[in-house]
Amino acid sequence: MFESLVVVLGVALAAQLSPGPDMMLIFRHTTTSLRAGMACILGICLGFTFHVTLSVAGLAVLIRTSPVLFNTIRYAGAAYILYVGIRCLTGNSGLTFDANQRSSAPFGQAFRDGLFCNLLNPKVTLFVLSVFSQLLAPETPTGIRALFGLALIVEAIVVWTLFSMLLDRPAFRTRYERFQNPISRGCGVVLCGLAVLMVAG
Repeated sequence: MFESLVVVLGVALAAQLSPGPDMMLIFRHTTTSLRAGMACILGICLGFTFHVTLSVAGLAVLIRTSPVLFNTIRYAGAAYILYVGIRCLTGNSGLTFDANQRSSAPFGQAFRDGLFCNLLNPKVTLFVLSVFSQLLAPETPTGIRALFGLALIVEAIVVWTLFSMLLDRPAFRTRYERFQNPISRGCGVVLCGLAVLMVAG
């Protein structure tokens, strides 16, 4: 169980560190003010909690009602993780800071931006569902799945908060802009490798 948890958190971390809508929104708000960045993170994590809850409940229903559909989602999930990895390898993150646009958004606006950006992105549910269906056995109790989901939520809060706090420092922001593409490539390699192992296993 511990090994599975480490892998689940590792896959989620690689996905978090790869450029996507959430990261771009956090980047934009944090570079206006740390307070706006934290409000955005709060909204994103609330939306993520909804996706995790939906994934845990959905998997429980699928396992009980249709093992064939569960296996179909399992292989489709591996394909989706591979797609995310390839996108990280071939894409350009393009996150840059413009000092001329440093005007802080209101707390409520930043919160809503984060909430709806994550909540209205069906790929988040697909990703969580993919990871759970690949790395947790069908007979895993729903309570254990819920604990894994809680661990994902806590990880998201910690990682995004640390990222935002570091991004508020000009020295880190400059280095991040310089190395963001190699970081994205590294995350892509990890995700592609895990997708291949999932199918092979």
